[in-house]
Amino acid sequence: MIDLPLKQWIKPEVLAQPAYEVKTADYRIKLNQNESPSDWPRELKAEVLKRLKEAAWNRYPLMIHQRLKEKLANGLAVSPEQVVIGKGSNEVLQALAHITLRPGDTLCTLSPTFAVYRLLGEQQQALVSTSPLTVDFQVDEEDLLDRSKEARLTILSNPNSPTGSLLPIELIGQVVRQAQGLVVVDEAYVDFSGVSALPLLEQFSNLIITRTFSKAFALAGFRLGFAIMHSQLAQQVQKGLLPFNIDTPSAVAAEVLLDHREVVKERAALTIRERDQLIARLGDLPGVTVWPSWANFFLLATPLGAQKTFTHLAKTGILVRDVSDYPGCENVVRITVGTPEENEALFQAVRDLL
Repeated sequence: MIDLPLKQWIKPEVLAQPAYEVKTADYRIKLNQNESPSDWPRELKAEVLKRLKEAAWNRYPLMIHQRLKEKLANGLAVSPEQVVIGKGSNEVLQALAHITLRPGDTLCTLSPTFAVYRLLGEQQQALVSTSPLTVDFQVDEEDLLDRSKEARLTILSNPNSPTGSLLPIELIGQVVRQAQGLVVVDEAYVDFSGVSALPLLEQFSNLIITRTFSKAFALAGFRLGFAIMHSQLAQQVQKGLLPFNIDTPSAVAAEVLLDHREVVKERAALTIRERDQLIARLGDLPGVTVWPSWANFFLLATPLGAQKTFTHLAKTGILVRDVSDYPGCENVVRITVGTPEENEALFQAVRDLL
């Protein structure tokens, strides 16, 4: 195979980036990507399939899925004009980076946090300024306020991934109030924390909140997310998305699920109970450290270290996430909360490795 002259074709910022990868292995229990442990009820799947059979597959999807925007807006008590829908919240974040960041601009975020934020900033030739969390994964408020003040774009995951820690809403308000640029609060895991910056939207026109259907809504396989912001800002962000970006199956599935929000709430409540019980049980094991979490995952450290813990659990068929390459996470793995049966199997596996 010949070597291609990639330097002639690809931006150096992209060439310098490592590919976004997730370490994997054969598994019987999958606890590595913060997905919902349970698939949709069969009756809801049947309702989606029924609607899809009646849809015209030979036609482009709607340019703007107004009915879906209205359902989202009604549930959040905002205007449909404030909602922007993307193929996952990541697409909305990508559009925001594309339309705001210029070479030399600053993107501010936390460290450690979701790696995609840095990737998006670097691809726009922006400077990425990271506010390091403390040793117990709490925010350094003074440092964050200082770094975010003059940033053109600030992205804060709340609850934060991969740590599961929570930023106080009062602090987010301070960040948005003093920021000269836009501030994005990525609320992918809001259904497991019950804490949202949504009320701040009435006060601040530079605030954007992103959410996803991939976690509590159990729609990771369809790729759908959205953002809420000032209506004038939403008009400009929509320009950063390609036309017809939301396919008909994703829109139909989301509409069905939004008509059955009680299913999402019940499952989220079960995940919260399982999370808290599992963290407490694991924390009682000798030599094990587990950090509190407000998401559907948590961090765990054992005396074996991250790589050996990952390998041992993989040998038992349990796949978790090795996050030891994240700053401050050198000895930890991240574990998604599963079903009660999966969580029991995980507990037994961790106890056995000790």
